[in-house]
Formats: sequence, structure tokens, C-alpha cells
Amino acid sequence: MISIERIKEAVTDMRYLLSRGYTRKSAAIFVANRYHLTKDERAILYRAVYDEETVRKHREKLVSPSFVNGKILAIDGFNVLITVESGLKGKVLVECDDGFIRDVSAVFGKYVISDYTFRAIELILDYVSTLNPQKTLFFFDSPVSRSGELASNVRSYLRRHGIDGDARAIKKSDIAVLTYGEVVATSDCVIIERADKVLDLAGQIARRHFSSLILKINL
Repeated sequence: MISIERIKEAVTDMRYLLSRGYTRKSAAIFVANRYHLTKDERAILYRAVYDEETVRKHREKLVSPSFVNGKILAIDGFNVLITVESGLKGKVLVECDDGFIRDVSAVFGKYVISDYTFRAIELILDYVSTLNPQKTLFFFDSPVSRSGELASNVRSYLRRHGIDGDARAIKKSDIAVLTYGEVVATSDCVIIERADKVLDLAGQIARRHFSSLILKINL
């Protein structure tokens, strides 16, 4: 159970510590321990709260959906897919300080293909088809289980939707996304830091389909 009041107090303290120069990791650990946060609450704190400089940089890179028209869209596959799946499963999504919507799931190395996977792919491609990109490229981390199978499924769905694109499972998907995309679709902080233009694809879908699940920490 997520306590909104406890999260609000923790977020306030986290922002203060970040403004005083604490690292995100040390600030999150200190605040989470102080308020005895649950696993999901800790994930919210760490994934949602940023210092002002990081917020400014991320928001400067965030583009509107219309910006994608005619451009090559490179999608951080697992990042976008897992966020959309979280919405389909009714899990909490968070509107973060930098304007991106993130899930609080923890999927490290293992991924299970399920009915939610295919429903999420449908939602993603239904939305992408409205953006009219020149080409749509999905990249999945090959060390993650089932990534090759997943890429194959996405290729089939791309053809079915009449979208010009491809899906690949490769070792360094983050580098591929940054290399091939004129616009990058992700909410991953590491990729955002290195990208020029970023679309919060999962966030756009969440606002359209799962708005009731979105927790706004800027209360």
C-alpha cells in the first residue's frame, strides 16, 4: 500500500537534500529509511524526484508528439513496453519532476512474455501510427530473456500495422537508440542525458489510457 501523505513528505525532503548537493542515491536511501518507505514508495522516490538543473535539462529535450512527423523514431523497447504493461496491469505510474511518466516496476534481466505484452505492443503501435514517423525502430537488450522472441513479435506487429520499421535485440540497445533515432522514445535517465530530442511515448499513452493510475508528486 502506497501512502500519499508519506510520499509527499519524503519527496519534499528528497528535493531539499538534492538542492544541498546530495547525490540521488544517498538522498534516496536517507529519506526512504527515515520514513520507512515500502519497496514501491522507495522506487517512486528514486525514479521521480530530481534536482532543478536535471529537471531543466530533461524538459528542454522533451518534444511534443507532432515533432515526430517525418523523423526516425528509435524506441527503447523494454523501457516503453514495461511502462505500458504496468498501466494495463493497473499498477501505479508516476508523473515525475522532469515531466516524464515512469513505472515503479523492477525488471532486471528477466522478462515474461504474456497477454499484457501483446496488448501493450498494440497500444504502442496504435499510437505510433498517429505520429507519422519516417521509420520506427525498436531496440531490446539482448541479455534480457526472451528479447529475440519479443523483437520478432514486434516486427510482425509493425507489418500488420503498416508501419515502416524494424525491431532488433542487441547487446547495447541504449547506444543503438541514440545512434539511429532522430527522436528517442524513452524515460530512462541515462539515455535522456545523452539524447538530443526525447518523446515520452509511454507517458503519452498512459495519459490517454491510464490517467487514473498516474500519481502526481507535484502536489
